Amino acid sequence: MVEVLTKIIAPELEKGNMDAPMQNLRTIRNELADRGWVLACFPFTYKHHRYFVIVQRYLPPETTPEFQLVRLTFVDSRNTSRTISAPANTRRIDIGAQELREYFGIEWAQNLGDLLAQFCGRLGEAIPDKLPATLPPVERQVVLQQLSKGDSEDPSKVFCRGVRRNADRDDGTPGQRTPFNSQKTAMLRPELYEALKDDRNISFVYSDDSTAERSDADILESLNSRSS
Repeated sequence: MVEVLTKIIAPELEKGNMDAPMQNLRTIRNELADRGWVLACFPFTYKHHRYFVIVQRYLPPETTPEFQLVRLTFVDSRNTSRTISAPANTRRIDIGAQELREYFGIEWAQNLGDLLAQFCGRLGEAIPDKLPATLPPVERQVVLQQLSKGDSEDPSKVFCRGVRRNADRDDGTPGQRTPFNSQKTAMLRPELYEALKDDRNISFVYSDDSTAERSDADILESLNSRSS
């Protein structure tokens, strides 16, 4: 019997009284937007195996897929290079059933649609109702790696060595730092970020060399000297 590849797609705006097992995705997405951040992370255990789930909001010029809210990326805790990603809304994940089965080791069954719905229910139970104040070290590292990748930057660059002003855009308006750079700095250098967060023309510059890291006072003094 040939296995039929199905899509777990259920538009959020679909009429009817359907459950929304992953309704907290909307809360997380909105809180990320309010902070100007991109990513959130939470743990998820399935079939006695631990994963980290990255919730990422869509940023311009990227287009949010129709009826979707966020992109979910599952990261295997035993091998963080083993991932799977897909758009999602509060009801379903938009991914092929075979792809999901193979990643999570879900056995084939005639009632596969029910199993996939159960999977979304289990996932929904793990989604927090707000962003955590702090992240455990492993989850924090996963988020930092994803933030660096989102900025096309080496994930090993975690030592802030200064700031720079972004060049003007083609239309003459001041260039702005990326939300990835903002969230990375809020996590790694919260006091420095608080001091400069309102000036979006400034980006924070990182190095993979710990000896290149500079103190907040040194970075602020250097910036003030250049601005004088």
